[in-house]
Amino acid sequence: MNFRHLVLIFFLAISPFCVSANGQSPVGVWESLLKPHHFGETPIVVDKTVIDLVTPYRAEDAAVTPVRVKALIPQTPERYIESVYLFVDKNPEPLVGKFNFTQAVGRADLALRIRVDKYTDVRAVAVLNDGSHHMVKNFVKAQGGCAIPLTIDYQAAMATMGKMQLKTVDSEQAADGLVTQLRVRHPNLTGMQMDYKIYAVRPAHYVKKIRVKLDGNQIMTAETGISVSEDPSFRFFLAPQSKGTLTAEIEDSKGETWTESIAVAANH
Repeated sequence: MNFRHLVLIFFLAISPFCVSANGQSPVGVWESLLKPHHFGETPIVVDKTVIDLVTPYRAEDAAVTPVRVKALIPQTPERYIESVYLFVDKNPEPLVGKFNFTQAVGRADLALRIRVDKYTDVRAVAVLNDGSHHMVKNFVKAQGGCAIPLTIDYQAAMATMGKMQLKTVDSEQAADGLVTQLRVRHPNLTGMQMDYKIYAVRPAHYVKKIRVKLDGNQIMTAETGISVSEDPSFRFFLAPQSKGTLTAEIEDSKGETWTESIAVAANH
């Protein structure tokens, strides 16, 4: 039995008690399930000294809700963010992804679009190189994001699957590095979306692993799941010290892979 099945069983068990005046469950999935599973007894500081979280209070589209994890410290040899976990507490698969950073990104910022299935807390946990854990959370009002059908025909989505766009642009804050945008065409099926052409729910099929390399050295990696939106898009920083080749490698849940490379200039 995998963790997704455990989450579903948990929600079924607490469902009779999940109604409250503000729409939030009195039974905390974070305290009861997510923290013990992912972090055990590790202390987690709730503050905004390491990261902040930018989300809409009410999402315009639950299937493409914008989220930004904003790093409040630079990536220095002495102190830097090693990884960021992003959760949507009440999603069928709460862990949106785990994102690993090196010092080469300059700043461990991350922006992406996610699915939100019901009114919920969205939270990010940053793990520093000294082992400390820091968490921020926001409440987001959105519903149905994991079951909303694709925006285009399934066959059309499959025909363009794997097409990638990788580019960099100068940041307004030069010390942060180059803003890097990675986009990939992929339906990122949740396994809960009805295809009304066949009147059936198609199985989950999603981007699973991301590796970003600079001249062959990994600078950012991610493990993601069904809570990332259709046609995943990720924005992060890059701080190359000299000219080089930036490469993005994508692998999905069916083992299909795609690669894209571009030349990048030094960040000054």
